[in-house]
This record gives sequence, C-alpha cells and structure tokens, in this order.
Amino acid sequence: MLRTLIARLLFLFSLLAIAGTVACSKPTEQSAQPARVGASPASQSSAPAPAAAPPASSGAAMSPGTVIASAQYSADPNLRCDLLEVKRVSGGALLVRWRLINGAGAQQSSGLVAGAAAKPIHYDFDWKELYYTDPAENKKYAFLTDSENNRVLDMWYGDLASGEQRLQWAKFPAPPATSTKITVYIPKFMPFEDVPVVQ
Repeated sequence: MLRTLIARLLFLFSLLAIAGTVACSKPTEQSAQPARVGASPASQSSAPAPAAAPPASSGAAMSPGTVIASAQYSADPNLRCDLLEVKRVSGGALLVRWRLINGAGAQQSSGLVAGAAAKPIHYDFDWKELYYTDPAENKKYAFLTDSENNRVLDMWYGDLASGEQRLQWAKFPAPPATSTKITVYIPKFMPFEDVPVVQ
C-alpha cells in the first residue's frame, strides 16, 4: 500500500513538473500601451508578468522588454517595480517607463494542497513622490505638465490582482547633455540609483 502511495505521489510530481515546464517555455509578449495623460485605475489592461530580464549594461540601448533594475514595494514585497527605460526624447524631455507586477501567485503554486488565492495588493501614492534627481547637477526634476496643467504621464493606482501587471510612464524635463546617470524615484519603491540615460 505504501508503494502504491509513493508511486502515485511520484507520478503527480512528474505531471506538475511537466506542466510547469510547458507553462514557462513560451513567454508572452506584452503589447505596447497607447500614450495617455492622467490615467485612472481602469485605464490600462493587465497581462501576465513575464520573467525579469537581467540588468542591461550601462550605455547600451535598451529594448522595450529589458529590465534596467527592480525594487520591491515598501508595503508588500510581492509587488515589484521593474524600471524599463530612461531615454531622452524630442522636445528636451526625458521619458521614464516602468511596470508594476504582483508576483504573489508564483509563490502560491507549490505543494500538493492548493493554498488560498493570493489577495490583491493595493497601490497608491502621492504625486510629489514621482521625480528624478541629477547627481551631477545636484538638482531634482518633477514630471512635466501641459499648458492646461495636465500631467504628462500615465500612472495607475488601485488593487493589483495576483499575476497582473501595469505599464506606466512619465515625461520629465531632460537633464543637461553632460548628465549621463540619474536617480529615479517611483512612489513607494527604493530609489533606482545610477540609471544610465539613453540618448
């Protein structure tokens, strides 16, 4: 009887291993988000979070899926922020792109007994917490606003379910051309220091 139980458990583990291999073998590519000004919680669609890529070398051009650096949310370590892009764009602006990912579901899938579903993580912030600093000039830069005082960004707040992600972006005044690295402050995450500015 013990042999039968052990054989069944080994069979179950091998099925789980095969299912995990198949699920992880084909990563999904996220579609680009259209630019919006002043987004609300329901303004973006969510998609499963791809695995984090290794940090890019400084000075190299970064593809849209490249992760420059990652940090954990101060209120819940299951919420991660991946910094994706820091680039000079036309009009003397600096574009910063990042994504929020609730990775709690990945830790719930181990073991024979199904655990309780991971609860959503609530994310909120204050606008003054979004900025960057230029260490070379010892200066702080807030995000841009248009002629009607609308914020030039697309940020999300609300409850992020397990496995969901949100792409976000903001435009800032660009630092001087001599500044090649900055520190980016995304609300409620540790600062992203020495981030290379792509031309």
